[in-house]
Amino acid sequence: MSRVAVLVAVAAAVLAAGCSSAVGNPLRILPCTPSNDQLDNRMVLMAQSVPTASAVPCMRAELDDWFLDDLDSWDGRTRIEFSRLIDQVALTIELTRTCDRGGASETATDQPGTRRFDERIRTGSSYRDRRFYLLPGACVAYEFRLTGAAAEAAVEEISRAVGLVSRDQLADQVRRYSGGRLRLDPERPR
Repeated sequence: MSRVAVLVAVAAAVLAAGCSSAVGNPLRILPCTPSNDQLDNRMVLMAQSVPTASAVPCMRAELDDWFLDDLDSWDGRTRIEFSRLIDQVALTIELTRTCDRGGASETATDQPGTRRFDERIRTGSSYRDRRFYLLPGACVAYEFRLTGAAAEAAVEEISRAVGLVSRDQLADQVRRYSGGRLRLDPERPR
């Protein structure tokens, strides 16, 4: 089946599910542990937006005061926006093929199979750090925009909750869900 057919099938499933707005519980919308009986449509779209990515962002745990405000995937990029009760857009995560790390310095990673780079940008009570995870075939960039005394604790909380799910896991999920009729990635002609 062609990549276009897979994209059309996934887009139809997303629209049929009433998913024009991604606002809601991040764990329900972007689970790291794929469900056995459902296709996680947004995860598939993320993987297809950056076909070289060996993994895509997902949620490992539920957070009480964090909300998924927006998730947009298009050719070459996915952008995910999270808010908190006190910060309108507190974290933006972008999945791309490559990224410009600017002045970020390499540090110990908390995501297996990645290299992590951090850039500290803090003034007064604002926390504006940037973080980059380099993984085979992709870059996952975090841009934090938090305020208040508890900003660092909030960053730690969301950082523990966000993970990566492998492309192989998603491909397996698509195969199972479709009874083997669909593939996440098209077979390349030999």
